[in-house]
Amino acid sequence: MERKKEGGRMKKKVLTIGGSDPFAGGGIQTDLKTFENHQQFGLSVLTSIVTSNEGQFEIHSLTHELLDQQLLSLDEVTLAAIKIGLLTELNHIKQVKEFLEAHPAIPVIFDPVLVMKESHTLRNHALIEAFMTDLAPLATVMTPNLDEADQLAKQSITNKETLTKAAKKLSQLSGGAVVIKGGSRLAGPDAIDCLAIGEKVTYFQRAKQTNQFENGAGCAFSASLAAQLADEVPLEQAVRQAKEYVYQGLQTGIEVAPNFGSFWHRSSI
Repeated sequence: MERKKEGGRMKKKVLTIGGSDPFAGGGIQTDLKTFENHQQFGLSVLTSIVTSNEGQFEIHSLTHELLDQQLLSLDEVTLAAIKIGLLTELNHIKQVKEFLEAHPAIPVIFDPVLVMKESHTLRNHALIEAFMTDLAPLATVMTPNLDEADQLAKQSITNKETLTKAAKKLSQLSGGAVVIKGGSRLAGPDAIDCLAIGEKVTYFQRAKQTNQFENGAGCAFSASLAAQLADEVPLEQAVRQAKEYVYQGLQTGIEVAPNFGSFWHRSSI
């Protein structure tokens, strides 16, 4: 029997499937921190390990067998939400798809990592196609950043109009909700996120941050959504609160190495 916590509230179990970040700003490390800050219990399945040597980042994928054994370990766990992050192997995508199909009716937050700020662009057309055909239709909400949305929607996003067009297109293709994380790339004083559910569009705006220590902000956003959807928070409200969670974390980013730092999860929402 699950044990109750504060005020009799039952803890939910939220799973993250993704890569390991040695700097603990992104990847499964930031996901687990975010789940905990949202008063949820996080579980994790590793797909890869990221390493850094003299500023060069490399992604080391785990074997098909290791990923399979991790997923099998969770067969008897009742999950309230699943977040999907870094996947760089077609076999991994197939395995995760099968896992999701075996666990229906659970909110799925798909963060389609195609671009890492610290490294090269993963321009693998087969990978992009697999994301859109195998995982996107199983996702409750997909959360690409601008660069990822560019590639997934196969169009350039340069302003609010093209941001809206891309969000609608991805929602139509996936059949679910899409939040494009605007970040600071678009012109203007505000960072704009765009939520599309079919033809319905909602914008979320906050002043751009000047703190350069932002590693993990995108992961934290999607992990916050996962934790909230596990608690059955309405999607629009969850997006608004996730953006606020990230905004507060960016204000207190921490330097981890010279000229490099991470989003800091200083408090619960």
